[in-house]
Amino acid sequence: MNIDSIIITNKKNKYIIIFYFFCFFCGVSFCDSQPTLPTDMHEMALNVIEFVFMEKFKYAEEEAKKIIKKYPHHPAGYFFYATSLEALMNYYETTKREEEFYKFCDIAIEKAENLLAKNKDDDWALFFLGGADGIKGTYEFRNEKWITSFRHGWKGVSNLLELKKKNPQIIDVNFGIGTYDYWRSSMTKVLWWMPGMENRSTQGIEELYESAKNGIYTRISSYANLVTILNNEKRFAEALAIAEEMLEKYPKNIRFLLGKAIALYGEQKFYEAEPIFRYILSRVESESFDNHYNAILCHLWLAKIYLETKRYTLCLAECNRISYYKLDDEVKQRIEKYFAEVNKIKAKANNAIIRTQEQDVLP
Repeated sequence: MNIDSIIITNKKNKYIIIFYFFCFFCGVSFCDSQPTLPTDMHEMALNVIEFVFMEKFKYAEEEAKKIIKKYPHHPAGYFFYATSLEALMNYYETTKREEEFYKFCDIAIEKAENLLAKNKDDDWALFFLGGADGIKGTYEFRNEKWITSFRHGWKGVSNLLELKKKNPQIIDVNFGIGTYDYWRSSMTKVLWWMPGMENRSTQGIEELYESAKNGIYTRISSYANLVTILNNEKRFAEALAIAEEMLEKYPKNIRFLLGKAIALYGEQKFYEAEPIFRYILSRVESESFDNHYNAILCHLWLAKIYLETKRYTLCLAECNRISYYKLDDEVKQRIEKYFAEVNKIKAKANNAIIRTQEQDVLP
């Protein structure tokens, strides 16, 4: 569910903004003048998209397999299947299907290269080629494999830039290019030594707005990334408006719910954000697949809310609950970056309680 792609709580976390970085097919058709896939493949692709945002990942996988069965030599089905797996792993914060994910990315790349070898003007083959490398970059970025993430991401976006020059009618390329431009710029301080690390964050946001407005397969995906990015930019009112619009169609989608809650927090509407985090927490704790990563982050946000609203006992309770979970080594390593913030919040809450007690005993 990509909570770590959505929840941005400190300088390190602000770079984790990818949550579906190159999941190119998460939208619906709103611009019929653009080129599309063959009719039946197009319809099955939209079904995959719909199931992903409905968080029905099994159905999304099954729909992608239908494409593979009907078009075994085309990269689309393999790529859609890989994006479904990446979405599932993001949702549950797991790596349990990593091997299968990489396998289908590689098959998509192979199929795309085969088509391009026969016809260099096959624009959709080039699109999927860029997407398959891009989603590898997404997955590795989420797992903080910075170097290989940049390598795959740049390889993918290079193909999309080539396609944009060849066929500017395919507006969906702006999703991958815009997302890459933004997160690469956000990583400038971390990877300062890499050449060409100029700040293109503004351009990236503009590109995402373009694919959100006019994309066929990337409209909803673009809005999802914009919610994350706009929250990161402290443009909370914009993020809130988009999240609320998307929740009208996908009312239970945790990514948009989180985006809304974080935007409300940013707008200092703490009492409105609180029940949303509570709802998300109840959801993730009920998931059998859950590894507690997402639950811990919900507790952290609730602790921040209680600190801001001077409910210090509740704040400490949320901080303490984080230590109750039994985590495997992989999750411990990924969650460690939040512990310092938890300790700061606890210290502030304890100091506030002490000050209150001292004031109570003054004559």
